[in-house]
Amino acid sequence: MGDTFFYQHIDRLSLFYNYFAFLDTDAYLADQLFIKHQVRVHFREEYVRGDSPYRVIFCHVRKRDRARFQAALEELPKKMMLLGYIDYLDVCRALWGECQQQRKEEANSREAVDTIGQAQ
Repeated sequence: MGDTFFYQHIDRLSLFYNYFAFLDTDAYLADQLFIKHQVRVHFREEYVRGDSPYRVIFCHVRKRDRARFQAALEELPKKMMLLGYIDYLDVCRALWGECQQQRKEEANSREAVDTIGQAQ
């Protein structure tokens, strides 16, 4: 993962699709932006915490549509701010930072297990 701090590209091997995760609200504010940019998005899982107005949405788009998809998502923070979600960027930074930290810890623990296995 790692394109910007308010959406994430997910590394996944595919000939035709790029995979992403982004934060949206229960009103699905990004949908209007996808329509505006004429990009078809294939939605997958979504997750929400009971105390949060945001939900993490996983999706994929055809590789040829990636630029339009990203252009649509570039507009999302401004739309969130206009509609009163003033903490949107802070929540995104915290969430993706937490995910990145967890991935680093998992990678370090795998390296430790590999090192122990090699020592034996």
